[in-house]
Amino acid sequence: MTETVDQKLFRTPQAALVFAFNYSMQQQGRPLADRLASPAMRTGKGLSGVDGAGQAGMIRREMEELTYLQRAALVARFAPRSMPCSCRNACCSGYRPNPEWDAAIRDLEQGALEALAGHVSHYRLRRKLVEQYFGVRVLLKDLADQCGVHANTATAHRKIIRTWLGGQKSQHGKGGVVTAHATDGIESSARKRIDNLLSGLDFVGSVE
Repeated sequence: MTETVDQKLFRTPQAALVFAFNYSMQQQGRPLADRLASPAMRTGKGLSGVDGAGQAGMIRREMEELTYLQRAALVARFAPRSMPCSCRNACCSGYRPNPEWDAAIRDLEQGALEALAGHVSHYRLRRKLVEQYFGVRVLLKDLADQCGVHANTATAHRKIIRTWLGGQKSQHGKGGVVTAHATDGIESSARKRIDNLLSGLDFVGSVE
């Protein structure tokens, strides 16, 4: 029976992105025959094997319409940070960094140099502040000590990077007067664009 419009494979573009990134990560390093024969992680209706590969491919193809920094922001937000590792070395924790997520953070760390123009910028400070924005636990005081900068410097750089990535909401002063206009950041603009692009696919629902 043909699915109706109400029976989308993914309720939202966010759910579609999560599936696509997880599917792609699970296929890394697997032989082609094994990829096609084995079921993928199910986050929708019938998303396994070749069907899952097709859906993930279409979702990721829409991301090509974005800038490389916008794509990096979506990877950093929705892709897994780590992936299972079965190397069985004594030092192995059972997981290793997801190369795609790591590369996205690296691209954003480099992109933040422009936002921090005019400031003395430390690589580790930029990297960890970008990671913190995307949910990695970072203690700002400890990070400042590790980078040899004052805590106030780390705080100021965090604010700049957060605004660069997330944008700024309108600020209202006395009497409701707008004192600062809303602006989009790298991630906020990426999410608006991808929401619009993915909502155009017949198997992805729109943002409620």
